[in-house]
Amino acid sequence: MANGEGWTVNSDASLANFIEHASDLYGKHKFVSFSWKTGRQRTDTQNAAIHVFCREIAEKLNAGPEDWQMKVTSGFLKNTAVVEWNTDSVKELIWRPIQIALYPDKQSTTQLERTEVSEVAETITKNLAEKKGVVVHFPSREKGAS
Repeated sequence: MANGEGWTVNSDASLANFIEHASDLYGKHKFVSFSWKTGRQRTDTQNAAIHVFCREIAEKLNAGPEDWQMKVTSGFLKNTAVVEWNTDSVKELIWRPIQIALYPDKQSTTQLERTEVSEVAETITKNLAEKKGVVVHFPSREKGAS
């Protein structure tokens, strides 16, 4: 089905339509560039849920004991500095390493398929609960997230 300048091919009929459309474009312009995605990449809703999930983890870690604090090395301070966890630091220091361990060829969440997002979140949820006693659930429509 055509969608702006993109095209989804998910059946023999839509494939035939795309080929016809591509041929028409080439005939008219003599230059056409195509890019594509395979599989069913994560949705915008899942992307928003990843951010909510990471933010909620950051809040729990910031409220936790001292050994949960995030510490960074500062050359200027010549020591470590304690900083608050935030959505981005959780995504970079917790989500991304788990994602890459599970899917080494997928460096960005944009490359994840829908089921893979759930698998990363489940792995994080399980490990946080088992190792730190932190319970954070990945947002879902059933739990009231949008």
